[in-house]
Amino acid sequence: MKIPFAIVFAVLLSGCSVFAPGNLGPGAADRDQLWRQGHAALHADSFRVAMAAFQRLAAEHPRDAQGREARFYLGTLYLDPDNPAYDAAQAEQNFSLYLAADTAGGRVTRRPEAETLVALARQMVLPCEQRTGALRCDPDVIVRTRPAGADTVVVRQGSDQSAEVSRLRRELNERDATIRQLREELQRIRNTLAPRP
Repeated sequence: MKIPFAIVFAVLLSGCSVFAPGNLGPGAADRDQLWRQGHAALHADSFRVAMAAFQRLAAEHPRDAQGREARFYLGTLYLDPDNPAYDAAQAEQNFSLYLAADTAGGRVTRRPEAETLVALARQMVLPCEQRTGALRCDPDVIVRTRPAGADTVVVRQGSDQSAEVSRLRRELNERDATIRQLREELQRIRNTLAPRP
């Protein structure tokens, strides 16, 4: 009696896993295939393929767990500096959509990570001088070499650089004039020292 009951119980359990609410419905196989394809491409550092798979998954299955998680992965892909399609604004949008899917609470599994990454993406969208903390950019440094040594000029982004540009142009014109004079003097000396026919 115990053996037939165990067999019936095993069949019922396997049926529950096959007919679970997440596995039912049209497109479940396609959804799972897109999920595996996106992760395989992510593992292979193929940003374009991974992004295409996760975008399609998020668009076609927005209410499924994989569709919601695809938004998180899209955000991380857009925020990856090695990605040629890096776009902090797209990352922010995907993380915001991911967090917005958590209306009932507990529906998204990576809420703390997404909140941190959306804050990072928002900072990266801002101009350099408006960012906070360690994300604030250092000024551009221009190094000019002179015969007496190196002269460092610090130019802040967004500042008025017209005075600096005009000063540098003036110095360049003076240097060009000095070079021209020295070349003429060198040619005069060559002509003086050259044997006469």
